[in-house]
Amino acid sequence: MNYSSIADLYDICVSATFDIPFFLKEATQNGGDVLELMSGTGRVSLPLIEAGVRLTCVDLSPEMLAVLRNKLVRRGLSAPVYAMNVCQLDLDKQFDLVLIPFNSFAEITETASQQSALARIYQHLKPSGRFICTLHNPAIRAASVDNQLQLWGQYPMPDGKGTLMFWGCQEFEQDGKTVSGVEFFEEYDPQGLLLAKHFISLRFVLLSQDEFETLAVAAGFTVRALYGDYTWSPFQAATSPYMVWELEKPGQVSASGL
Repeated sequence: MNYSSIADLYDICVSATFDIPFFLKEATQNGGDVLELMSGTGRVSLPLIEAGVRLTCVDLSPEMLAVLRNKLVRRGLSAPVYAMNVCQLDLDKQFDLVLIPFNSFAEITETASQQSALARIYQHLKPSGRFICTLHNPAIRAASVDNQLQLWGQYPMPDGKGTLMFWGCQEFEQDGKTVSGVEFFEEYDPQGLLLAKHFISLRFVLLSQDEFETLAVAAGFTVRALYGDYTWSPFQAATSPYMVWELEKPGQVSASGL
């Protein structure tokens, strides 16, 4: 999805913190260099950097990254930030841990692109490095795909400047697993007068457990764990809201094979 046109509104709508403790623990428990892909405006990035994580941030949108850079400056923080497509990732560096938070891998909807992204991530991991990828559980997420326009949120604008209304509509495409639709962002002044309206196209894919595992194994990863939420609970296909994959790049094997 192209968030460029609503980069300055994104943080008003998206302020979730439920997954931050999980990523903080995963990123700090072993130290090392961490790469966050599809980082956006830094919802996860900033808490990690503030905790001392050596974090590199990558996102496709220069506008979203501009918001992140401004936050870093205001907080007196620093981190390498790159505008880059994850499917063409090329940083000339390997990392101990790679993260894709907030189900963002699902926005890579074509199989060939998914394969390219996983291959590039694999190449950017050190031997025995880990990749944590978060995805929706299709069995749960599919229930909210109903082709109905819905109000997804109503938020106060900064400095009392009015209200932001966040609407969306989504439906399944013919393949039964790809979801498309639109998101609307309406800005109202304190008196309720509509000042501006923005929309972006919405498209993501609900990959099954077997589909993602097949892609990951084909890319060379081994599966260390599959959690169903951000409390490290085991994944339950019928009830878990998420699939939180912990994958590993196998360590180097000596010349003797031992």
